[in-house]
Amino acid sequence: MQILVTGASGLVGAEAIARLLKAGHTIVALVHSVGNIVTNDGTLLPSRPYTGGRGNPGELLTVKGDLQQDGLGLDAELYRQLQSSVDRVLHSAALTSFGRPEERYEAINVAGTRRMIDFAMKKPGACIPFIYISTMYVCGERPGIFSETAFDRGQSFGSPYEASKFRAESLIRKAQDNGLPTVIVRPAIIVGDSAGGTMRKFDTIYAVYRITTAGLVRTIPGDYGATLDIVPIDWVADGVVAALENFSEAQGRTLHLCSDQPLALREINDVCALFPSFSVPRFVPGHVFHSYDMKGLEKRYYGEVISLYESYFRRQTVFVRDSTKDIFAKAPPAQGKELLHKVFSYAVKVGYFRRTTHEI
Repeated sequence: MQILVTGASGLVGAEAIARLLKAGHTIVALVHSVGNIVTNDGTLLPSRPYTGGRGNPGELLTVKGDLQQDGLGLDAELYRQLQSSVDRVLHSAALTSFGRPEERYEAINVAGTRRMIDFAMKKPGACIPFIYISTMYVCGERPGIFSETAFDRGQSFGSPYEASKFRAESLIRKAQDNGLPTVIVRPAIIVGDSAGGTMRKFDTIYAVYRITTAGLVRTIPGDYGATLDIVPIDWVADGVVAALENFSEAQGRTLHLCSDQPLALREINDVCALFPSFSVPRFVPGHVFHSYDMKGLEKRYYGEVISLYESYFRRQTVFVRDSTKDIFAKAPPAQGKELLHKVFSYAVKVGYFRRTTHEI
């Protein structure tokens, strides 16, 4: 197949591309800026510019475009050739960093998805099968079981990012009702690989624990019974490829790439305690936590980083992937405490986690 991939330089996009190339597929990567596409372990994927038509099996082609512009920022003829030559669309591009202005999430995650839907639905003669990378956290903050068929439960969201992914997924579902063949893939919190915790992009849980294990923020509002669901990047990429290559069986479904062993905050602290250099954060009920009691750097780090993610430390949502196993039966090779220990060990090894010498 010839497959158009957005978000090609991101973690999921690059890892999926590497697997698809190895399987002999031709990849056209829509990139926002001209640059190298590198896998999680630092391997450079050789490429050449896309100039139209179909490429060779196992070849990576790149085309510079922009999800924030009509026509994806492409020349009209190149847009037409691309639209008529691809057999699948893998839309993984998104603004995932927290703390950005709401209009940025709207422009990239929502409007960008709308433009990709337009691209897939206007192919002459037929729609292009479409795989959309969502997030498990479209569940929002409503507790309870969140199944593959669950979506709009009147939930509130912990961040503008989550809300934007919910709106984008709404667009996908509407397009599905209008005839676009789709598969929605919802990964949980993506961390380093299952073998050794290798990770080239540190954010989300990494950003929080970099600060707390360094002792820069000692107390966080949260519930020790709350859980975080982490999954290794290699397993997520395998799941995305499974959805793509088994599209006819997966069509119309939402696939959950979540762990069988979600981590309670108590368990995360148990892993932190295994590292002598780590400060172990303390969680207190939200109604007794007051950030104005903090001083100096602690107050600053809480406001600039921890507060962006604190909703994760009070959620008690149970994710299931029962029907997903029909398409992707493989369990994560490492999960739970085992995976988290690998993740933290790698972050220590490369110097991302370090003990602070600053007074707070």
